[in-house]
Amino acid sequence: MSNRVLTIKAENCTGCRLCQLACSSSKEGMFIPDHARVKVVHDALEGWSRPTICLQCEEPMCLKVCPVEAISHTHTAAGDHVVLVDQDKCVACQRCVAACPFGAMDFFKKSLATKCDLCGGDPMCVQFCFYDCLHFEELSEEQEGKRRKRMEGLYRKACKDIGQRELYQRREAISLDVAKKTRLDG
Repeated sequence: MSNRVLTIKAENCTGCRLCQLACSSSKEGMFIPDHARVKVVHDALEGWSRPTICLQCEEPMCLKVCPVEAISHTHTAAGDHVVLVDQDKCVACQRCVAACPFGAMDFFKKSLATKCDLCGGDPMCVQFCFYDCLHFEELSEEQEGKRRKRMEGLYRKACKDIGQRELYQRREAISLDVAKKTRLDG
């Protein structure tokens, strides 16, 4: 069983988006960066760019919320862990998109729910990353343990941020409803 995972050296990212072009070309047959499974995030004020990728979670929220079991755990031919979407089962509810705390799940009308599938064990984004930012590498048990702890921390933080954002949005919606009712009553 392989321990290969996609890793990022964020300090090497130039924001060229070649990874997105390679991914969209491989998966969609066209150069449409917005349809890539890897996304490059830019912060112009801070002066950095960095790719965001599916972390292939051990307990993915996208899998837990799927009402039709279109998302499952599996392995590539080399034994790499991957979380896959079965396009034939997907009903386009988009719950997985909302549930992913890392923003790795996407939705395109043509292909419904989509996410990185590691290109079957040979990720195109890694092949075309000329700045040594993306890697698909074997982790030692120690590295895997550290990665798991970092992922748990990121997961908790992302879930907390999502919860706070949703709480704010619910409060805002309630405030709007109250304001409308007072205008109608008054």
